[in-house]
Amino acid sequence: MENELRKLSRSTEYQNLYNAVKECNGIQFFRNVSNFSGLQKTFLYWVSTYSMLFQELATMEDKFLTEKVIEDDIRCDAYLIYRKNKHTDFWKKHRQEEKLNEIKSRHPHQHKSGKTNLISTHFYRADQVKE
Repeated sequence: MENELRKLSRSTEYQNLYNAVKECNGIQFFRNVSNFSGLQKTFLYWVSTYSMLFQELATMEDKFLTEKVIEDDIRCDAYLIYRKNKHTDFWKKHRQEEKLNEIKSRHPHQHKSGKTNLISTHFYRADQVKE
């Protein structure tokens, strides 16, 4: 059943209808406007997912996204996992850089070398003092 929903969701007819629904308030996909069934929710998920993929394909955002990928459910699922991981890694790195910049701004006396402008003092116990 899901394969048929995905095929309908990526069709030109339903992609055009989805875009029209987003742009115009008077158009709706279903007779009901709330309390969607599981089938309706699944269809909406896939139609919006394919819309996003077609937009990314048009802008050539990712060299791995092709029409072949979109048309093949297994390839598409693999691509969506790859895409999710890529974005997760990007935001993880971005947050780490933000934290590092925040630490640097709180400690402006720290140099890139790790050394500071502060005076270094060493404390020794009396029995460790060299003469």
